[in-house]
Amino acid sequence: MLAALIPAAGLSSRMGQYKPLLPLGDATMIGTVIGRFQQAGIQEILVVTGHNHHHLAPAVEAAGARPLFNPDYALGMFSSIRTGVAGLPKGIAGFFLLPADIPAIRTATILRIQEKFEENKTAVIIPTFKGETGHPPLIPARLISAITDADLCSNLRQILFSNGVDIHKQPVQLPVYDQGILMDADTPKGYAQVKEKYASLDVPNEAECQAIIDDELTDMPHIKAHVQKVSDIALILARALNQKGTTLNTRLIQAGALLHDIKRTEKHHAQAGGRWIRNLGFPNVADIVGAHMDLVPGTELDAVQLVYFADKLCQGDRLCLNYPDRFYQKARQVPHAKKKILRRLEIAQRIHAKIESVAGQSLRMIFGQHSL
Repeated sequence: MLAALIPAAGLSSRMGQYKPLLPLGDATMIGTVIGRFQQAGIQEILVVTGHNHHHLAPAVEAAGARPLFNPDYALGMFSSIRTGVAGLPKGIAGFFLLPADIPAIRTATILRIQEKFEENKTAVIIPTFKGETGHPPLIPARLISAITDADLCSNLRQILFSNGVDIHKQPVQLPVYDQGILMDADTPKGYAQVKEKYASLDVPNEAECQAIIDDELTDMPHIKAHVQKVSDIALILARALNQKGTTLNTRLIQAGALLHDIKRTEKHHAQAGGRWIRNLGFPNVADIVGAHMDLVPGTELDAVQLVYFADKLCQGDRLCLNYPDRFYQKARQVPHAKKKILRRLEIAQRIHAKIESVAGQSLRMIFGQHSL
């Protein structure tokens, strides 16, 4: 069994407002963090309170977690960590540690950390994003006594990394595609950034997409250049359409375009990529990736259609407005696939017509305003 420990005892002095009860989405910050662990199947969730305990404790209980008051909260974060660790139930295999002001983390990230912990339950698992360590670490039970016995001047990082030469007890840094592990709402600016991130938590941002691309498309510069061009083109189209009253999600379109060829070297790469992206916890992006070769377009323009069409407009990393010629040429070169190729062209032309109808201008006019 695993537990989660959430320190929330501080004064919130840098924020100027009491952080745990600030709104985030449809809940509060503390409610969001508790909910994230509950979604990952963690049942034992302990919130260490201090400042404003009488306000926070009822909210913690209402969210389904257990509050624990730290009378020495003014002595700093390690005091609250030590109090919380001492209050964890016996028999757990380990515990997550996530301060209340780091709420923009995906459930899939917590599940990935758990999965890694199953490989070695004596090692600390520390998530990283682009090489930078973040929260929440998953700390094995073997370190509980080291934390509770430490004095208040101790540093948790030193405890986590003090394992001598035993390779099985060395901390494991686990790369994840979740920039939220680095984002805290410690200041008004940080809180605004966290809110923006949280509002689109189901879609990887550009930095997260680039991290995926760097890992999966290593030594494939031609594919990297192609997906970047598809993204540029899809965003130009989306913004032109949104100026005419559509409400296309540009972040979703950007992510779908950047990741559409993430499994380009595999057989049936669209479906393979869609499955892989879905396993990362991005189902809406997976729908785009999985359909970018073949789709049945709906009546209204959407992100799936925009990325499909932008891909057809690209020949490598170049915009190609005479794309039908390319399809006809390919149909002649691969006669056994002629029907499928021309079907893809027909779909692209239908999307093309809808785009020009809604935008009120030709593709040439839309792209003529940009340097491509």
